[in-house]
Amino acid sequence: MAVHAPARPGHRRGPAAERPARRRWLRPVALATGLTLVGGCAGAYLYIRHLDANIQHAPLGAGNAPPPGGAADEHGRTAMNILIIGTDSRKDLGGAYGDRENVGQGNNDVNIVLHLYPDRRSAVALDLPRDTLIDLPACKDPQSGRTAPAVKHRPLNEAMGRGGPGCVQDTVQSVTHLKIDHFAVVNFQGVKDLTDAVDGVDVTLCRPIRDSDSHLDLPAGLSHLTGEQGLQFVRTRHAVQDGTAVGRFSMQRDFLSALLRKLTDRGTLLDPAKAFPVIEAATRSITVDDAIAGTTKLVGLASELKNIKPAEVAFAQPPVEYTQDDPDRELKQKDRLVQPAADQLFALVRADKSLTGGPDQAPDPAAGAGAGTGPAASAPAAPPTDPPAAPSTVAVNVVNGVGIPGLATSAQTALAGLGYPVTLGRNTAQPVAASTVRYGQADRKGAAEAVAKALGLPESAVAAEGGGRSVLVTLGADYRAGAPGAAAGPVPVPTAVPSDASVHTGDETACSGGARFGTFVR
Repeated sequence: MAVHAPARPGHRRGPAAERPARRRWLRPVALATGLTLVGGCAGAYLYIRHLDANIQHAPLGAGNAPPPGGAADEHGRTAMNILIIGTDSRKDLGGAYGDRENVGQGNNDVNIVLHLYPDRRSAVALDLPRDTLIDLPACKDPQSGRTAPAVKHRPLNEAMGRGGPGCVQDTVQSVTHLKIDHFAVVNFQGVKDLTDAVDGVDVTLCRPIRDSDSHLDLPAGLSHLTGEQGLQFVRTRHAVQDGTAVGRFSMQRDFLSALLRKLTDRGTLLDPAKAFPVIEAATRSITVDDAIAGTTKLVGLASELKNIKPAEVAFAQPPVEYTQDDPDRELKQKDRLVQPAADQLFALVRADKSLTGGPDQAPDPAAGAGAGTGPAASAPAAPPTDPPAAPSTVAVNVVNGVGIPGLATSAQTALAGLGYPVTLGRNTAQPVAASTVRYGQADRKGAAEAVAKALGLPESAVAAEGGGRSVLVTLGADYRAGAPGAAAGPVPVPTAVPSDASVHTGDETACSGGARFGTFVR
């Protein structure tokens, strides 16, 4: 008779045959679970590799030094600027939209700077109309290696063809003095894909629109836009408002607001079945800068936007005027920025000021970090002990501390017009925020102050340094070039949005296409 050891207290031992059976059952479950986990990880890895392969990328910038970045807030956070470039390239569209040969980079027909405030809870989408006449900087094309020389008084949308998205970036920086941290380029096909990926967006028209150029045909009232109609909607301009690229921003603003509301809806990005098509379309349809050329990097960038609600996104456009008086016949249908209002709007954005009456995020100058560079930033310099010397006896050397082409030349022209002998020095190695005027010997202080005044710079910019007889001017991001022979200086941060600037918020649902440009004053 078999003898069994007594069972331990509290321990129940089942039949001997049950244990092997249970082990036999656990082994395949564990194996299947392990294989599922491994397969899932492998599948996720392969899918990310697939998404990474979709993404096209290009270098930041085209050879020009960027302006200084924004000042940090009390928590050490700074704003971020993302340039959204919409091109008119017909690539992969099979000639469906005319201009069959335009299958390369195309023109930068949409130029929107998305300014994310330091706390990442609000933003500004700043639109620069494509036909705005500006000075284009020299740009090095990363593909050909050729450098396009700087040209004056040309439409903004020529920048892409001179050096790719990096040239658009440098051009926008030269106009707004906002440092662009990243860019994303979207073509026609990308607009269609993104619209379809979110199952379309809803817009409301004030009146029917039938545009034979974009082929948009919609009734008044609410419409649900599919991918094709989404592209037609953002392209429409001849049949709405003033028929120009300036008025077209109202359509693009309403489309982007509707898209933003759809993306931030809980049912879209939190539902994998809905989120994956958006991610797929986004990676397949955009070109980004090298620093964010990867799925995980783009996801990280997207996380910067997760707390921004549509109501906290201000869509802004600087005031412009048309150029019917332009001596160049080809440029009579373009536009130019209205000054100083345009620079005042840019200054508000650079200073992290709210455009919609919300709390400002500009740092407190009393805190030290990020203090302003205007006359109020420091105590006024003592009055000169000697009268200024005659301009013809004062040698001035001007250095470009920002890298914006032509900046030092503009100061040279202004000073030369007043009788100063001026030479140009090498650009600084690093961007300079505040302009300085340095003198060496004490009897040159009056001359240095006179030079600063002629350039519109504050007395606080003047300081003693070195021992020479010449005056050294280093132009920083606060300097604004003026007309030849005229004083030019920093633009102070205004206290309010210019009255003729267009500002709307992303939660507005008023009808589109009903008002003409000029009535969008908030």
